Order: sequence, then structure tokens, then C-alpha cells
Amino acid sequence: MNLDKERLQRLLGGPGTERLRRRLRERLGRGGADTLTLTRSTPQERAAVERLVGRPPRSGSSLRVSLAEIDATLARAGIAPGLRAALEALDGPIRDAAAEEEAEARRWRNVFDGVRDRAARLGLESWLDELAARGLLKRVARRDPANATVLLEQGLAVLEALPDPGLNRSTLAARCLGDAHGLDPGQPVAALVRRALHRHWRGGTGGERPDARTLWAHAGILVGGDITSTVLVHQLPVQGDAAGSRALRIQNQCGEPGYLTLRQLLRHPPRWDCTDREIFVCENPTVVAEAAERLGVDCAPLVSTGGRPGAAVWLLLEQLRAAGALLHYRADFDWAGVSIMNSVLARFEARPWRMDIATLERHAQDPGPSLDGRPVAASWDSRLAPALEARGTALHEERLLDELLADLARKQDDLRSLCDNQERP
Repeated sequence: MNLDKERLQRLLGGPGTERLRRRLRERLGRGGADTLTLTRSTPQERAAVERLVGRPPRSGSSLRVSLAEIDATLARAGIAPGLRAALEALDGPIRDAAAEEEAEARRWRNVFDGVRDRAARLGLESWLDELAARGLLKRVARRDPANATVLLEQGLAVLEALPDPGLNRSTLAARCLGDAHGLDPGQPVAALVRRALHRHWRGGTGGERPDARTLWAHAGILVGGDITSTVLVHQLPVQGDAAGSRALRIQNQCGEPGYLTLRQLLRHPPRWDCTDREIFVCENPTVVAEAAERLGVDCAPLVSTGGRPGAAVWLLLEQLRAAGALLHYRADFDWAGVSIMNSVLARFEARPWRMDIATLERHAQDPGPSLDGRPVAASWDSRLAPALEARGTALHEERLLDELLADLARKQDDLRSLCDNQERP
């Protein structure tokens, strides 16, 4: 059947029915229900439907159109073979949206399938699945599958080069990407690699928003000089004759605490002598200072996070756990402290150190500052947050110094007995 373009133009053409035609084209392109509803219809649109179907539409602002009825009417009147032919004659070919979407989905599946074997060798298939599910790769690749393939292969090249303890991030980027700034914040490959390090590469780093130094240190990579990220330690046991071990051994012999930088821990790590040794971790440097002052060389191994753990703290705890240390962790009794405890216990096998209801009750009469922020549930004890909220004030570590120092003064056998009697997470 030929098209009667003049009649078709009178019935359905013109700017007054442009929205109606566009919606009809979209429905034909996507398939689906036969009925189209056009809200807030105009007089021109209602008149066009009346001309097409030979009767006025129902009253009201919404206009319901049957595509099958229009299709049959156009063919019966000899105006066009059907609705699709009519719309294409007026405004050009109709896209097959469903077929296009399937082709696009197939192209993206090919992007991920093409590197799945490489990712599997690194234990990073879950990383690929997350990139596909959350759309990060599509966003950084500007929705271009060809660009995505390049970025994904570059990201895998970086991850295949890890770990490389003590290497600078810019040097890593130059080696793997040919661009020393290719892994800087804001670069697309950096976004992919950071996601892998955060959640998937060798267990991830834990935490919701780890800083860049923590993420890269997880893979042994330095950001800049990395001498500003530090961790305070006292009496950590070492062995061997490496430079890091010698320096720490001198401090231990003097009974003095000291700071280790992220750079030292990556480039000249001490050889830790921690197999089955109890290592205590606190939040505040004051505890370390008092332990050094009162106990000196007789103090149990002690680490201070200095608040929320930074990159150097996370790396040291990783090294100690890898060396077989038994970690005992505590923080202030406040919402920030509970949050810090949760993040540490989520990442490491550790026991809470006097972070229990009994300790809170023993110090019920001790004053403290008001609790700031929103309540945080304690992952190791569901009763702790309600008890802390009922108390209404924080209980900082400085209030517990006598108890903490008594723990740190015990011999190793006594420490094991003490810790075995405390609740585990």
C-alpha cells in the first residue's frame, strides 16, 4: 500500500501533534502495552485522535490512545500501511530501542568477559562484578565500551604489579600507564584501582571511606614521601638485624616510645617477633606516655592509633597480625570510639580490651563530656550502645589509666589469662 502523504500530514502532522507522535514512536520502539496515555493533552492532540479514530476521545485532560485502533484505521482508510509506516514517513525511521539496548548490554558484557581470566588470577572477579553492578566503569569511561576496555586493562596492569613495598605511586603509574600522574585522584584508572584495593584486593581495607594513603599502603605503595602518616609504639618485640629492627630495639632498651612513619614501615619494616604475643592497642597517646613513664621496659607491647587509624596504623596492624600477634584493641567510650572499634574488628581478628559493660559500670560515677553525634551500635556487644546512651556522657581512656597500666604491667601468661576472661567480639 502506498502512502497518502497529504492526508497523513493533515491528520497527524504539524507541530501541534509533535508530542503525540514522539510518544507513539517511543512506544513502538520499545514495544509493550497497546494503550498509550497522554497526560494534560492539548486541543490539537485531542482533535488529531478524533480525526484518526473517527470519534471524539473521552472527556478529561488525559488522552488514551489505542495503537492497534490507529493502525487499523490508517490501513482501512488507505492513508498508510500502518502506524509505524505513517510515523516514519512524517519524522524518519523509528529506533528499535529494545534491540539497541540488548546490543549495548552485549558490548558491556564483552568488556568484562574479555578480562575475567586476568581478574580471576588476582582473585578479583568480585571486583569486576561490582564494577558491572554499580556502573563505576561506565561512568569513568563516559559510557563508551571501547574506552572502558582500555581503562579496565590499565587497571589490571596496575593491580598485577602489586604489592611493591616502598614504591611511590607516581613511579607505579609511570611504569604501568606511561603517565606519572595516571593514578592521581580524579583519574579514571585510579578510581578503578582504588575500588579494588578498598573492597577486594587481598581482603580489602575495610571502613567506609578510607583515605588515599591507607588504600595505597595496603598494597605497599607510598603517596608522596609518606613521612607525615605515623604510628606511636612502645616495646614492640623485634628480631633480626634489619635497620628497622635495630632502631626499634634501641628504643625498647631505653624504655622509650617512638613514632614509626608509613615510609619506614614500607621501605624498612622491622622484623616483628610477635608469634602468639599479646599486643595492646589504644586510641590515645596519653596511655603510651604514661605507660612509658610508669612501666618503662616492663610494659607489654603497646600501640596508639592517635584517634581514628591512619595509613601507618593500618599497615602496622596488618604487619603485626601477619607476624602472628594477638591484638587487643580499645578506644574511648564515645560514639567515635565505638565506630573506630567496629572498623578495626571488621578488618582484623582482635579482642576488645576493657571495652565492655563491666568497665562502663565500674566507672558509672566518673564524669565525662557529653556524647556527640548519633549513637553507633557496637558490633562486639549489642548491649554496649544502649548502656552508653543511658549513661549520657563519654568515658575517655584517661579515666581508666590505672586499670590499663595494670594490664600492661602483667607478664605474658597473666595477660593471656586476663584476656581469656574478657568477652570476645
